[in-house]
Amino acid sequence: MGSDTVAKMRVDANSTAEPEAKPATSTSWDEGLRRVPDKLPTIALLILVVELGERFTYFGLSGPIQNYINNPYDPSSDLPGALGRGQAVATALGNFFKFWAYFSTVIGAVIADQYLGKYKTIICACGIYIIGLIILVTTATPSALTHGAGLGGLIAAMITIGLGTGGIKANVTPMTAEQYANSEPVLKTLKSGETVIVDPELTVQRLFMWFYWVVNIGALSPLVTVNIEAHYSFWLAYLVPLIAIVLSLVVFLLGRNKYIKVEPVGSAILDAIHTTKIAIKERGFENARPSVLRENGREEQYALASQERFTDDYVDDVKKGLESCKMFLFFPFYFICWNQMWNNLISQAGQMALHGTPNDLLQNLDPIALCIFIPFLDLIVYPLLRKYKIKFDPVSRVFLGFMFASFSMVYACVVQYYIYKSPPKSIHVWIQAPSYILVAFSEAFVIITGLELAFTQAPKNLRSVISALFWITIAVAAAICIALGAVSQDPYLVWMYGSLAIVGFAA
Repeated sequence: MGSDTVAKMRVDANSTAEPEAKPATSTSWDEGLRRVPDKLPTIALLILVVELGERFTYFGLSGPIQNYINNPYDPSSDLPGALGRGQAVATALGNFFKFWAYFSTVIGAVIADQYLGKYKTIICACGIYIIGLIILVTTATPSALTHGAGLGGLIAAMITIGLGTGGIKANVTPMTAEQYANSEPVLKTLKSGETVIVDPELTVQRLFMWFYWVVNIGALSPLVTVNIEAHYSFWLAYLVPLIAIVLSLVVFLLGRNKYIKVEPVGSAILDAIHTTKIAIKERGFENARPSVLRENGREEQYALASQERFTDDYVDDVKKGLESCKMFLFFPFYFICWNQMWNNLISQAGQMALHGTPNDLLQNLDPIALCIFIPFLDLIVYPLLRKYKIKFDPVSRVFLGFMFASFSMVYACVVQYYIYKSPPKSIHVWIQAPSYILVAFSEAFVIITGLELAFTQAPKNLRSVISALFWITIAVAAAICIALGAVSQDPYLVWMYGSLAIVGFAA
């Protein structure tokens, strides 16, 4: 942080820091005082409930889908099934669902930033989500499957639920972070007598870490749904997520009068597009600033340049938001590896000795590992790094996350090799565990950092859009995985996992 910026630090009226907090100065920063995060706003917990419910619902219904599509209905089999379409089709449809759910974040972002605002968009998205789940539950009943409604109902539900997912995912993250109103660092004296800098940047980082921790609590839902699927039926397994999303919507509505709500700016997205066009024509954002346009006599050439909202600061904000998206270009290569947990690794488990373990149960090791690893990072690792002045910037975090994902695919490749070499179902399914745990470690560095950048680097009126650009990298990865459908089956899986390991490492 430069001295000019630090010199302007002040105490925000809405700060959650304690009363003895004082404005930080450039001198305070230069003295090397320890930085600490602020307390998290309590009202954000109600918003986290809707994210918890949505993730419980999304993962709860996603867990059984591979078996639902892949395996035929056979009560005598160890593997539950319904449609019997095979691994390639199951993987392709699973990736289509993921592609659509995350691609539709753009739709949710545009509606929020341009028209309804985040709060109203989330409510509408929850309603759409509920309709999709009703379709899924009713078409997964034995009667509906007998009459051939299973596949059509699943596709209709995927499209509807995906649209609801996009509306929620694009807006819950930035709306949660907006509940923290303090934007400037302040000095604070702890009970121990130590003077520290309460840093909003670290507070936002912590907020997103615990946000993702809540996400992974919700992601434990397959522990419930895959067991219901295995021992009872698919429609009952899908009924549980339906109840969860309804309850989370009710809780979210309870805080409607207490949330900080950033109103939509009708021209926000168009303004950003026009600003980018001006920057292209003027050969740089610096030349697109209205002050520079006036100096060069070019202000009258652009209608937006005469608007009061078009300022030098706004142009700089758009530039900052676009620059933050550069790192997102690499994220699809990460998410291709991440996607394997939800389809091919489940099918790989089906080739192993289950001994009563559902083949789609091990995917829960990912959220379990994250529920342990995130508090470990926040409460132990990161404070130690700050104490010893060790810089662990976003690029370093993302790099480490990519390495973990690559190692996960290497391990999956080796396991698949020995599955091919060994007698059928002779390798115990829990041998898979490191693949899921390594991916979990990677998420703590890649996904949390991506969410953080999408919020902190975005212009205030485009936070949903920049957040959507982060989520859409999952959609791109899912589209690539659909293209890989031909090799997402025997006997090509060793080469597929090996190739993904190389791609993740190279990226």
